[in-house]
This record gives sequence, structure tokens and C-alpha cells, in this order.
Amino acid sequence: MALTIRPRRDEDLPALAAALVRVHAQDGYPVEGVADPEGWLRHDRELQSWTAVEDGLPIGQAALTRATSDDDAARVWLDHIGGDVNRLAIPVRLFVHPDHRGTGAGRLLMEAAFEFARTRGLAIAFDVMLKDQAAIRLYGRLGAQQIANLTHHYGDGLTEPATVFVMHQ
Repeated sequence: MALTIRPRRDEDLPALAAALVRVHAQDGYPVEGVADPEGWLRHDRELQSWTAVEDGLPIGQAALTRATSDDDAARVWLDHIGGDVNRLAIPVRLFVHPDHRGTGAGRLLMEAAFEFARTRGLAIAFDVMLKDQAAIRLYGRLGAQQIANLTHHYGDGLTEPATVFVMHQ
């Protein structure tokens, strides 16, 4: 099977939304739910997004966003590393359809985000829920370093334990 990573296109959104619904049903990601999967795929501070495509089918996505001081990962990064939050990017919205895991798609998507940030001189920090152990293993293999744990607050008073990673470039 031919696996490629390319910038996400609008025509990818229906297939990616269907994959996201499947991921949520299996893994509980994202914890906030997927009432509007196509809307969730887009992010209002998106710098770039990528689609993993296998044999012509969009099977996964990652996006890179501009950080703000309100982001959990940005607050931890500022406390532990320091720097200008305007020079910080946060990878978000990473998922791969369950039927296509083990293909390297997640790694390639994150590498695309890391390379985009590196070539623009941006630091990288991001958080992941502790329940998402496969993602945590992936980030460790990519060389990301855990710097702190936190509690992610969402919905109506709901919480989820999380950890923050940084990628040193």
C-alpha cells in the first residue's frame, strides 16, 4: 500500500470526519466528543494541516496551530522552558483510522508538523491525555520529552489527566 503525507484539502474532510468518528468510538479521542467532526478537524489558529493518504483514501490527520497563553501546553512550556509564546506551535488533531494503524502514518504526520515548525524557527509543545498510551509511545520514539503532568478540563466540569511534551530541535 502506498502511504503519502500531504497538506490537507477540503475534499479530504468527509473521509477524515468518518475516520475520526471511528477513532472516537474506539479510543474516546477526542475526549470532548465529535458532534461536528468536520468542524473539529479545522482549528481557528491552524498554521498547516496534513493528511495521511493510503491508496487514495484519507486515513489520518495532524494539524499545527499557533499557541496562545491560554493553551495548557503553552502554560506548562512557559513555566518550564520559557520563551515567547508567539514562537510556539502546538500539534493538534492527530489521529489515524484504527484499520490503518501500524502503517507509520502517525509518525509521518507528526514528522511533517515538526519539520514545518523547525523550518520556521518555532518551538513545539503539546499535551496528550495519559489514557492515550499509543500516542505517548509514539511521541517518545520521535524524541519528544515529557516535562510535566496536568489536568485537562473540558465540557461541564469534566477532567482528564494529561502530560505535556516538548520537541527539542
